Amino acid sequence: MNSPIFHHTYKVYINHTDAGGIVYHANHLTFFENCRRDWLSSLGFHGYFFDADGVAGGTDSHDGKIHFVVARADLTYKLPLFVDDVLIVTVQKMTKKSASLILTQHIYRSYDDFKSGKVASTGVITLACVINSDDGIRPYRLPRTF
Repeated sequence: MNSPIFHHTYKVYINHTDAGGIVYHANHLTFFENCRRDWLSSLGFHGYFFDADGVAGGTDSHDGKIHFVVARADLTYKLPLFVDDVLIVTVQKMTKKSASLILTQHIYRSYDDFKSGKVASTGVITLACVINSDDGIRPYRLPRTF
């Protein structure tokens, strides 16, 4: 197994699941999202918003700020996730484009699955870099930080 760029653990609570205790399919996206936010925070970006020089900016005013939006999400479900599982969620791979990042993320049901490479679900998430302007939200070149 290739080492991930970033990984973090998350516990599955009852509110993530259906009546049978299985994580609702859309909540896989929530775990991927939480991991991406934690990864960006580890890089010094305290949120998705940053200044043109690539420095993390506050989220109190979004006017003129550069930020990421999810432009595409492709998910593959291989194994169910259950209430009380302690998941390992990763940012496995990153591909940089001029105005976007394409991230491959994995969810593992346990640390043992993580060590063995037994993936429960995979997400390929495209984050578009955009800027809020008077003309609306427009694509924006990635800062050099990435």
